[in-house]
Amino acid sequence: MSEGVSSEAEKQAPELWQFVPLSAYAQPEQAAGSAAAAAWSSFLRLFHSAHHDDTAPVKKEDELRSLPEMQLEHLVGQIDWRKASNALDATLSGEAGAAISGVQVLVGQPHCGHAEIVADWAARHHAQIIEPPSREALLANDGRWQVAWPADGQPWVLTGLERFFLRTANGLALARSLLEDMVSGRAGPGLAGCDSWAWTFLQRVSSLPLPMALTLQAFDGPRLSRLFAQLVDAEGERRLRFRNARSGRDMLTVPCEDDNTASDEVAQLAAHCRGNVGTARRYWRQRLRAVPDPAAELGDANSKELEKKGDPEAEVVWVSAAQPELALPLEANEDVALVLHALLLHNGLSDAVLPAVLPLPRHHCIAIVLRLQRLTLVEQCEGRWRVSALGYELVRGWLRGRGFLIDDF
Repeated sequence: MSEGVSSEAEKQAPELWQFVPLSAYAQPEQAAGSAAAAAWSSFLRLFHSAHHDDTAPVKKEDELRSLPEMQLEHLVGQIDWRKASNALDATLSGEAGAAISGVQVLVGQPHCGHAEIVADWAARHHAQIIEPPSREALLANDGRWQVAWPADGQPWVLTGLERFFLRTANGLALARSLLEDMVSGRAGPGLAGCDSWAWTFLQRVSSLPLPMALTLQAFDGPRLSRLFAQLVDAEGERRLRFRNARSGRDMLTVPCEDDNTASDEVAQLAAHCRGNVGTARRYWRQRLRAVPDPAAELGDANSKELEKKGDPEAEVVWVSAAQPELALPLEANEDVALVLHALLLHNGLSDAVLPAVLPLPRHHCIAIVLRLQRLTLVEQCEGRWRVSALGYELVRGWLRGRGFLIDDF
């Protein structure tokens, strides 16, 4: 693509990071409602058989190897949430760059960085971060823990409202008090971040007219492709082609050739994840592969033919077609559902706190999370158990099917 055409495409491409009211969240088309399962099935079919129904795969799975962690970090780096914070700042301040007024709420899906985004916003505006209380203070409900709101008009920030409550008889009083201060205006101007599951729960248990919340707009195929390209640590003039190991078709090129398009596979990935950028990134990273010996590619007839059609100087990264889907344990029952639901409502819980919010003994809770960890459905992060990015869509769908309260996404 010529430089002029590329510049024109960039002008027409939508902003990568967009913040919208919760009601304006637009799931990628094929993932809405009951179509999600069909979208994922279609996504898998694209990997396994698209365009090559009757031919052998370009790269057999046993010819590929997993990439070492260091190489994966170069190919799929961490998301820089500061860029999202820049977009949030522009949304909150408007064209005039005005200071924040009233109370604003940012609701984020799991693995979508709401705490990091809000913390970065706090740093740039010298806002006072209100730290959450201890577990003991939450459960005591004795009124001794009080929020010291800034008195001089300085903005305040709560990076995670989900850390200010526990779903117990005594664990909701502080959150109710916080929300009352925020809605009444006593708290002054500020920004509260909140996990999407916690926000839905707080809306259910509070009778207050809670503030309108913003959220990160869903990532569709084109924007997801642009993000994946940005996450590559490309050195100098390095060019990469991410290719479907089954069909040999390019799924992504770096640098991007067109910011407004996406391969069918990336579009379906966006649909399966319902626009959740954090889970989509994890799926993408999990499927990247390489050949054991670069020289083997030179002697492969299929690869040679592909090189002729594409860029002979580009480095090829293969995208596996056989990444196994996660599954719930065979003994998945109401106890397993209660544990997973509690982890999502609180955006993670520690070994000590998990039994406090459930009608289950501690040893049983720990046994469940350890089994789920072995299945890659939960993971430990900063001392808390949480549902993993790879397991999130499966767990969410399962809880929804069992009639549990889920988030609004």
